[in-house]
Amino acid sequence: MFDPISVIGFAIATLACAAWWIERRLRLEREKSQQSEQERFSALLERLGIGHWVRDLETGQMWWSSEFRRLHGIQSHIEAHRSFLLPQVLDEDRDAFIATLKAAYDQGQGAIRYRCKTESGDIRHMMARLTVSVSLDQRRIAYGFALDLTPLVQLEEQLAERSAYLEAIVKHLPMGLSVFDHNLHLRFWNTRFPEVLNLPGDLIREGVDFADLIRVPALRGEYGPGDVEQLVQSRRALALKFEPHRFERVHPNGRTHLVIGEPIRRNGQTIGFVSTYTDITEQKARETAIKQLARTDPLTGLDNRGAFQTGLKQAVAQSLRHQRILAVLFIDMDRFKAINDSLGHDTGDQVLIEIADRLKRRLRLSDLVARMGGDEFVVALTEIDNATDAGHVAAELIHALSVPFVTHRGELHLSPSIGISLTPQDTTDEAELLRLADLAMYHAKHAGGAGFRFFTPAMNEEVMRRIDVERRLRQAIDQDALSLHFQPIHGLSDGLPLLGFEALLRWPQPDGRFIPPDEFIPIAESTELIRLIGHWVWRSVARHLAEWRGAHPELAAGNWRISINLSPREFEQVSLVQDIESALHAAGESLQRVTLEITEGVMMGDPTQAQKQLLALREKGAQCAVDDFGTGYSSLSYLHRFAIDCLKIDRSFIGSLGPEPDTQAIVTAAIGVAQQLGLKTVAEGVETIDQLKWLQAMGCHAAQGYLLSRPLPAEQVPDYLKRVHMGLHQPAVSHSG
Repeated sequence: MFDPISVIGFAIATLACAAWWIERRLRLEREKSQQSEQERFSALLERLGIGHWVRDLETGQMWWSSEFRRLHGIQSHIEAHRSFLLPQVLDEDRDAFIATLKAAYDQGQGAIRYRCKTESGDIRHMMARLTVSVSLDQRRIAYGFALDLTPLVQLEEQLAERSAYLEAIVKHLPMGLSVFDHNLHLRFWNTRFPEVLNLPGDLIREGVDFADLIRVPALRGEYGPGDVEQLVQSRRALALKFEPHRFERVHPNGRTHLVIGEPIRRNGQTIGFVSTYTDITEQKARETAIKQLARTDPLTGLDNRGAFQTGLKQAVAQSLRHQRILAVLFIDMDRFKAINDSLGHDTGDQVLIEIADRLKRRLRLSDLVARMGGDEFVVALTEIDNATDAGHVAAELIHALSVPFVTHRGELHLSPSIGISLTPQDTTDEAELLRLADLAMYHAKHAGGAGFRFFTPAMNEEVMRRIDVERRLRQAIDQDALSLHFQPIHGLSDGLPLLGFEALLRWPQPDGRFIPPDEFIPIAESTELIRLIGHWVWRSVARHLAEWRGAHPELAAGNWRISINLSPREFEQVSLVQDIESALHAAGESLQRVTLEITEGVMMGDPTQAQKQLLALREKGAQCAVDDFGTGYSSLSYLHRFAIDCLKIDRSFIGSLGPEPDTQAIVTAAIGVAQQLGLKTVAEGVETIDQLKWLQAMGCHAAQGYLLSRPLPAEQVPDYLKRVHMGLHQPAVSHSG
């Protein structure tokens, strides 16, 4: 039998055990569920890169997550204890780190920033937050989270560095800069901003309204007359449109500013406006000066060619509109080049400046005047009544420009040649007006200078003829259609020995006639054709010499020379000696077979350069003769200075020789001068026995002319050499007259 009390006691004990077991099972399940939740939360933090830890503040036990260990450079096998963490914290942060942790533990929460050093030596910037809670068993547990702020800190440092750079750049900008927000309140500016706009310093502060700033220049009258407040508000309303702008503003003090503004946008919304203010006063002055230089002749201050053409176009249009006459005067100073070359460019420049001043003093303000270059000037007489007015002005200019020019080298006497063209009579095209006036000037100069000529259609016909001659001459050179004739030169000693030939250029025509050199050589000298002709002559002379030597060595053995005429343009070439020598050497000949003939004018054009050329030619074996002596410049005082071997007396003096003493005076004087200077003389154009005898009696060295022989084609020279060899070249003694 069971004792009821025992049964009750057993039942109570059983119930108590059951309750304990149930409570224990529920607690274990609750703890297991809590631990599972903690593990899931911990895994989530790991994936988010957040290090975390747990510390039992009662026992001091700690636990570190894998991410926490990684961030602090602590290996997984090292025990989680603060003694292993503190050495990772930088020395300068360690005390604050410990103190902050202690305060957080006491207060139940806290946060701290610190730096730690990893095993690799990298410095990490960390942020730690912790909170303290009480567990079910009444233990104080600290939960901590650690975030790596290193990327953010680096970004902050980069932004701070860039901000410093930008601030330095903006501070040192040569222009003013301002930034206003969307309410037109000043938010940013540099030191040049108030300086450029001349604003008071106490007015410049963050947040000041745009209206308060522009009220200052408005009060100074920079926006013109009117109510100041209305002007300010109208400009503020305009600024609120936030439209890009660029304009120049001239201030009362004469300074010019360039203002450039652009709206600042973010996400499609206007949040402000940035403006720059650049002082461009000096730049505008330079631009003005450059424009002035671009249209002004720097020496005389007159308009240059480009500016004159622009002004002439407008003047022509105006004259046509008002049905008035306009005249263009093209002016060229006679003999200026010789003065410029002989007395120097400083003297020439002084004369050009004086010419410009005389032109400006004579002309009206409405007239145009310019320097075209060199010693060429051009004038446009606007709205005159008739051509006679242009003639009167031209005559006055000739008088004004013929007055002696006083320079540091003494008085200089010049005169102008003036060509005149008219609109609308001649043309209504401004470029053609200039050309026609230039053409008329050319005719005035060739008429003797110191005068003026109006353009006529006949002048154009002359130009067209010259163009046609130039075209055909160029073609003749290309096709080797020129030819040389050779006129013998004989000594005036017994037997009239052959001294050589003068090479004379001929231009054969299809009809068998020849165009005289005096018709085409001047045209060639005005172009580069004279250089091409010169090269052709040298090559042809060398070729003929070689042919004569090869075919008749016994006839060509004499010490005679070929005389070649040089034009002024050829003589001025720096490469003259080398060019002639190369042409001769190509055919096996040398300069020792050549006499080069130049005129007195060539020597006087640039005496220094002429002497250099003559000495260089003589050093190579060439001889030099002065052609047409007595017809050019008076150069007797220069003859002893030049490397000259011979004087050729012009045919005009030989033709006048007669029994009267006065007809022989010039020839006798020329021969006497040559003898005194040790030079030989050659008489040109000898046509009679009497002329030959008189020349022999005067002591002339040699002669050439129809009496001895006409110029011979190259193929007839060998036969002539045979006649000389047999003595059949001497003229009949009975011939006279």
